Amino acid sequence: MKRTLIIIAVTLIAVSCAENVEKLAAKHLDNAKEAFSLGNFNVAKQEIDSIRILFPKAFETLRQGIRLMQQVEEAEQLRVVEYEDSMIAAATAAFEKIKDNYVFEKDEQYQDLGLYTIKSQAPNRNIDRTYIRAQVDELGRMTLVSSYRGSSYIHHDWLKLSVGDDYVDTPESKDRHEFTDLGVYYEWLSFINGNDGGAAAFINANKDENITYTLYRKTGPESSRPVYRNLKLSKDDRYAIASLYDLSQVLLSLNEHKNLRDEAERHLKFIRSRMKDESTEEGVQEDK
Repeated sequence: MKRTLIIIAVTLIAVSCAENVEKLAAKHLDNAKEAFSLGNFNVAKQEIDSIRILFPKAFETLRQGIRLMQQVEEAEQLRVVEYEDSMIAAATAAFEKIKDNYVFEKDEQYQDLGLYTIKSQAPNRNIDRTYIRAQVDELGRMTLVSSYRGSSYIHHDWLKLSVGDDYVDTPESKDRHEFTDLGVYYEWLSFINGNDGGAAAFINANKDENITYTLYRKTGPESSRPVYRNLKLSKDDRYAIASLYDLSQVLLSLNEHKNLRDEAERHLKFIRSRMKDESTEEGVQEDK
């Protein structure tokens, strides 16, 4: 009889403790629900995490907390999609406003991405001079091209651009195309997809200043020598490159926001699929 009474007492204590744990956990769940209703998603998630950490045996409250967490995550992604849609609309409007300033070219057979250029910088219009030109692809990635013309090859690898005491060095580039035409030697040295050491940004920031530049050739692992000094970047070229830099920033922003929206939509699809699966599983268990 005494043993039976002890068992009953222990059972009652266990039940009482379990009920107390559920009540304590429920306070955090109520806080999470309130935060969720106010749009404070981080606070809601912190409260739900507190249930997991502090009350791992509050099974019913944990189950409700998991369901609420899914609703919070769904709402978060919906908020991201809404925000990114607004940013895409703004970037698209900015692009539409300036796109007619550029020439767009794309060979559907050979090119995955088309290119935007400035008409005045087209190579066929500038065969008689050394200059820097630019182009921007549809993703907003900008490429600078150092176009050299002379009586012999100089095999230049990088550039230094200067305005007074301020200057910027490009990295070394191996993307060099060389050819001759009627005894004239040409080199096109490309700094692809923004890998120009900040040269385009430097030109954009100093478009109203006199910019000079020098062509260099690598002579060893840690040495170079100038092979064409003190070239002047014309006002037209400065403004053309600055304009393409602005286009690059708009397109980079547009595509970044598209990627973020797509990522949020993929996450949203996953969350809803998980919610549907768990809802179906709960329905099956209730039927049993």
